[in-house]
Amino acid sequence: MSMPIPSRPSGFRLGSGDAPVQVEVFVDLECPFSKKAWPTVLAVANHYKGDCVGITAHPIVLCDHRQSWDLTKATVAIAADDPLRAWQFISHLYQHHADYALDAFDHQTRQDLRQLIEDLTTKFDPDWENSDLAEQISDEKGSVASRAKASVRYAISRGVWSTPTIFINGSPVLELESSSTLSDWQAVINPML
Repeated sequence: MSMPIPSRPSGFRLGSGDAPVQVEVFVDLECPFSKKAWPTVLAVANHYKGDCVGITAHPIVLCDHRQSWDLTKATVAIAADDPLRAWQFISHLYQHHADYALDAFDHQTRQDLRQLIEDLTTKFDPDWENSDLAEQISDEKGSVASRAKASVRYAISRGVWSTPTIFINGSPVLELESSSTLSDWQAVINPML
């Protein structure tokens, strides 16, 4: 069975798609290692603002993170076509990671998760007026689910099985991981500029 071709590229890119250095970061919104890496990923994106580096965040879902799928769909719905808004919402989710992490959410239901997502969305954007967010999250055949699945399928096609996973110019960079610092990233990226 072939996979449908997505209507747009996977993920949320900051910077130019024509930049000579293209960074892809695959994260799972429930993954504690992705959460640990995220502040450095933000620092990298901020440090390399401009035309020299494009950086794409791909929210994906690992099999043992049951909250991640609905969180990923929420990110897609809230971001719409605004990559910066996606990055901001991912940051917001990681700030509230303890509210939905596996241990804290062990005895909660999917309905509890959806209510939490709505509450977190209201904290993120008090003017948010998308009353059908819960419907978009629960719709497994709609455009939000389709776009979220595109990132997951893309990750599979790239051989991504853990997060965070980083690619630069199409190649995996195994030395960059959740404990890497901005200096570690600079040591890899700067020689390419």
